[in-house]
Amino acid sequence: MASRRPELGKWLLWKWFYNDPAFRTYLPHTVRYTDEKLVSLLHQHQSVYVKPVAGARGKNIVKVNTLGDHFFVHAENKLPIRLDSQSALLRYLAKHRGRAAYIVQQDIRLAKINDRPFDIRVMMQKNAQGQWLCTGLCAKVAGPHSAVTNVARSRGHVVTVEKALKDSLRWSTGKIATTEKQLRELGFATCKRLEMYQPYTEIGVDVGIDAHGKIWMLEQNTGPSHSLFRHLSDPSVYQLIQQTRRERIAARSARRAVGK
Repeated sequence: MASRRPELGKWLLWKWFYNDPAFRTYLPHTVRYTDEKLVSLLHQHQSVYVKPVAGARGKNIVKVNTLGDHFFVHAENKLPIRLDSQSALLRYLAKHRGRAAYIVQQDIRLAKINDRPFDIRVMMQKNAQGQWLCTGLCAKVAGPHSAVTNVARSRGHVVTVEKALKDSLRWSTGKIATTEKQLRELGFATCKRLEMYQPYTEIGVDVGIDAHGKIWMLEQNTGPSHSLFRHLSDPSVYQLIQQTRRERIAARSARRAVGK
């Protein structure tokens, strides 16, 4: 079996998609962390996220926003703290980052439900025949006081995309159906682009929708959680995801047995 290439991490993934013009409209402004670039993005956007390149599950992500001469730092599900100078902010972030590589990313100001931001997971899986399917959509609503939407880390919850968009943006059933179709299409396009790097069997695409209804691509997860979908009121979505995985694994085992 051929050895796999190393995973790209957040920075190289962003560049991988940015290099395809079809994805650029979906990508938040993102740079590799330096103090100078952090300050520049804060000046442009007033609010940014500082994320570890190799991070996952929302761990060690910090939101930073500026108001006048003050900076507010919101780490994961802790309460925000105020820092009263740029030098204090940079010292805080230096301690937080340690020697790890980070990126700085524009805060896209996600749409909210009851003042809590949410994003959307688009679940993509290969079936037994090796074809990509979109097997589920769900909205991940951040927990109280959280800077991240990761459900486990923020103590948030999961709802259907339809409920999220109705409750937050008051969209019609028709507009929601059109948006769900766009999300699935983005999921298929993401898989096609990622497989130019190497093959995958499951990809979770995290998509944000801002307060104006614009779609943004936030993350691409090559080991996506299934358990998110277990919490939906309709159990059939989780069952389909599990069934698709079982059938793919069974088909692979059968092919290996024939090849022996």
